[in-house]
Amino acid sequence: METTAVTIAEGKRDFSHLIKDVAEGKADIVVTKRGKPMAVIIPYLDYQRSQKAEAHLKILESRTVFVKAGVSADKVYKESREKLEGRG
Repeated sequence: METTAVTIAEGKRDFSHLIKDVAEGKADIVVTKRGKPMAVIIPYLDYQRSQKAEAHLKILESRTVFVKAGVSADKVYKESREKLEGRG
């Protein structure tokens, strides 16, 4: 897929066309301001995938912290449940 850079002014002028190109898989769009990248327009499915990947990495990072601390997921679950049920 091609990556196309457009200025904010060009983006405003050609917004419908840019969205069509992105949706059809023709291009990812980098929106620039004074030559500096400010935003990216990508297909929605690509955005969803990136959000899921980011969430997965956060879960893995949390898991690593728990393992290093010697805390099991089962223990966290049980203690959380007890607190939520007002027993702890």
